[in-house]
Amino acid sequence: MSAQAWQPPRRIDAIDFWLRSRLLATAHALRETLRPSARRWPTGQHALADAPVLAQYRTPLWSDGRADEFPLVAGKVHNLRVARPAFDAIEVPAGEVLSFWRQLGRPGAGRGFVVGREVRGGCVVPTLAGGLCQLSNALATVAVRAGFELVERHGHTARIEQADTPDGDAVDATVFWNYVDVKLRARHAWRLEVALTDTELVVRIRARTPRAVPAEPVTLRRTNDDVPTALPLARGCLSCDQTACFRHRPPVDVGAEGRTAVLVDGWTPEFARHLREAHPQAQRMQPVPLRLAFWRVPAAGWHREPATNAAVTTAWAASLRRAVWQRLWARQAGRRQASLIDGQRWLAQAFAARLVPAHTHLVVEQSLLPHLQRLGVLDGRRLTVLASALPMADIEKKLDAASQRWPGDATLRDFRADALLVRDEALALARAAVVVTPHAGVAQAMAQYAPQATLQRIDWALPQVKATHCKREEPPLVVFAASALARKGARELAAALQGWPCRLRVLGAPSDDAQLWHGIEPLQHMNWQGDVLAGASVVVLPAHVEHAPRALLRAVAAGVPVVASTACGLAGVPGVHEVAPGDIDALRTVLQQATRLT
Repeated sequence: MSAQAWQPPRRIDAIDFWLRSRLLATAHALRETLRPSARRWPTGQHALADAPVLAQYRTPLWSDGRADEFPLVAGKVHNLRVARPAFDAIEVPAGEVLSFWRQLGRPGAGRGFVVGREVRGGCVVPTLAGGLCQLSNALATVAVRAGFELVERHGHTARIEQADTPDGDAVDATVFWNYVDVKLRARHAWRLEVALTDTELVVRIRARTPRAVPAEPVTLRRTNDDVPTALPLARGCLSCDQTACFRHRPPVDVGAEGRTAVLVDGWTPEFARHLREAHPQAQRMQPVPLRLAFWRVPAAGWHREPATNAAVTTAWAASLRRAVWQRLWARQAGRRQASLIDGQRWLAQAFAARLVPAHTHLVVEQSLLPHLQRLGVLDGRRLTVLASALPMADIEKKLDAASQRWPGDATLRDFRADALLVRDEALALARAAVVVTPHAGVAQAMAQYAPQATLQRIDWALPQVKATHCKREEPPLVVFAASALARKGARELAAALQGWPCRLRVLGAPSDDAQLWHGIEPLQHMNWQGDVLAGASVVVLPAHVEHAPRALLRAVAAGVPVVASTACGLAGVPGVHEVAPGDIDALRTVLQQATRLT
């Protein structure tokens, strides 16, 4: 039997479909209320997380459908992004049923679903929460591969144009709220995992019981014909030439590859230069530089950067909330760091709410990554990371090692990030396509956390300062380019300077330990105002953790010798002598050599 010729849809048919679907949905809801056929299974389960993979199915996210119907494809991917958490990491007991709609619930705009695509009456029509059939198809396919029972399944009436050729055992399983469902059942307990990479939907099933029966191919064919025929090709409402049709929509120009959004927090000259060169057309989302002393506007920041060709979005409410919160905890060391993370979370939430389905490429500053990962907005998008720091797991390892060396210094243990936050950052880095950083140490760490990513090492930006020319004076003046904190290498420097005649200038806050600089005289504390490099023989920072060595770059630009630990990330910068963090003997030797060169 051949497929019927396509006929333009009529309004009367659409009204008839709407009435029948409402009646069927109401009747189904009543039946499920009186006698539920399935239950909703909780997410976040771990009992079978290490079980073997019984079956897996991958389908492309962006390569199916016509290029001129990209808005509907983007809406489909967004709907999959919203639906994924309801199915990921659920575990179903033996003999129990998993229902697609019972697990997901009603997909409405209030839950974040947008207009996607739906195959109806031989047409690809825009509809709210459209595109979820890709998940139901994958769910049915992976269930058949695992030898599960398909309790309920319904086929499509047409296929999408330019869709990739499905695997030979791909199962066609459409869904329509709430009476057209997909239901699965297995004789043993099993676990479902659903993930969205930047290009694919990945569905896998885990179980400790081997697959019971081999999977049998179920081809994409009509289900009501006596003689199987291939599904007819669906026409798209955004590309169909039937302009008189009541469903016709004018094309929307968003480009075949979508848009790029840049999500930033802290400003650095390196990343600002990179974004101007690499992403001049991107929409930038940035905080507002709010301070309680509002009349003191920062001289540099994203607010000073020229606007891109796309709109610049600012998060006023999140920025104000963060400014007040950080001011409240500014004097408590451990809680101060926690307040910074709170502010980053609020900023990430504000940015996530402003993303649209057409944003297919995100350029994200690293501090926002774990929060965006937890929100799920990275799913189905290409990710470029502006890496300004070591991953939190590595930071804590370095601080733990320093704490073992200096067990009496509580500042090395005053804060540790939440374990889930550390995990989310690692998961986000694992999906990055590109990592951009000027920091040598960060680049080395990212090669391990994001081995699949392209690493772009950009140059440090040297500030515009006058060269320092001073007479050689004895004893030499050593400038410690940080507050007197153990994580900045203050204790290693104090040990290295013992017995060596020199003068010491400490920039920033003094130490709470009155004996830290014992035996080193004269000692000068100086804030960051004025000429901090005046008379300096060498600038030193033997830090255990340092991500923004601005004072060292200023010294390099001024022609002052610099001694820094490898943690400062200045490998390859002229005028910088590197030592390993914690190596006191090497630090003393390099300091003496550097002062003899001045």
